[in-house]
Amino acid sequence: MIQGLEHFLSTAGYLALFLLTVAQCCGFPVSSEVVLPFAGVLTVTGTLSLPVVILVALAAELVGALIAYGVAAWVGRTAVVGFGKRFRLKESHFEAAERFYERRGVVAVAVGRVVPVIRSYTSFPAGFARMPLLPFILATLIGAAVWDTSLTVAGMELGRHYSEIGKVLKPIEYVVAVVVLAAIAYGVWRYINRPAARKVETEDDL
Repeated sequence: MIQGLEHFLSTAGYLALFLLTVAQCCGFPVSSEVVLPFAGVLTVTGTLSLPVVILVALAAELVGALIAYGVAAWVGRTAVVGFGKRFRLKESHFEAAERFYERRGVVAVAVGRVVPVIRSYTSFPAGFARMPLLPFILATLIGAAVWDTSLTVAGMELGRHYSEIGKVLKPIEYVVAVVVLAAIAYGVWRYINRPAARKVETEDDL
């Protein structure tokens, strides 16, 4: 799935970023933790522009949030949860977002935008409660701006220093390979010397 998201983003650019972000804000299982950093990496190669990536992501966040809010306010919780199950949207995630919203109100909309998983469902409880639209929009933009900017810039920095990171990780790869081989050898040794094998050998001797 990750490779599919990256390929879509590489080929469709800003349109892919917009559509994926809207889908994620409506609760669909699209990981912004993958999409935004990869978009940041593409800014290093010149495929995308950092300011435009952030603006597109922010606009998509708002559109997706308003869609989720509107649907929730229009059809209500029961219909949203029932419909969401058809698309593998987990009811437990709705419940977590609702508890988060009940404790913090309008602040939950902003803070929820920077909390993984919950951020995808933040708009629904606000819609169920018919939260005033202007505070909802402002809170959404504040939280989304922090999240989108942070992840995109992190991806950009990763892209800039990828070669240096690769040099650091190379020795670790050898260590991991040795550990894996040792674990396999130990597993084979345990299998050969398991109690059942020893029991068969004893019976053969008798």
